[in-house]
Amino acid sequence: MLKRLSLLAAAGLMAAACANNPAPAPGPGTTSATPSPSASAGTATVLNVAGTTQWSAEERLMPQDPILALVNASGGTVDQPQGFWMTCNPSNGQVTAHLGKQPAGRLGQTASYQIRVGAGSKEIEGKFAANPKAPDPDFVFTMASSDLLNLSQLDMMSVVTDGGEVQWAFVKDPATKVQAKYVGSMKDMTAQAKDFLTWCNPK
Repeated sequence: MLKRLSLLAAAGLMAAACANNPAPAPGPGTTSATPSPSASAGTATVLNVAGTTQWSAEERLMPQDPILALVNASGGTVDQPQGFWMTCNPSNGQVTAHLGKQPAGRLGQTASYQIRVGAGSKEIEGKFAANPKAPDPDFVFTMASSDLLNLSQLDMMSVVTDGGEVQWAFVKDPATKVQAKYVGSMKDMTAQAKDFLTWCNPK
């Protein structure tokens, strides 16, 4: 039953994404279509860790919050995230996502990125903040628990910057051909996200 509900939820996110962005007409800040990462031209891959990363969650009690992170598959820990990690405030259930490897010159600025799923996309508003564990800033934004659960069950998703660049792509199959600046894995994300959200649930 849970699997069925999860699949329905994932389908719901894709439908909502399509409804939010129904192939807008060309204009400032829009594109005439929302191609998949594999169809996005002009983006050279700088780093592809799809075959060497996986997702991991840790409950972590006070003063630290539960964490879900993309980590190295060989001995990696949530304290050494590989470009994407999330924390949760268990008192209110708010999930805060940190997408790494952002331009240093944008530190302190705000922006509107997009999470792209197939032909649909969902806008995310965030801010560029310093990452104490990495030289590059993070793009920090809040994410609904339902969106995280839905995304974790997909085979592929990507993040597009406010400049139209497919900056990150995440794939379950490392052999998937994508064009993105950074490519990470979705391996184990479904199970780890469920554990994370269990710990994240306000008591």
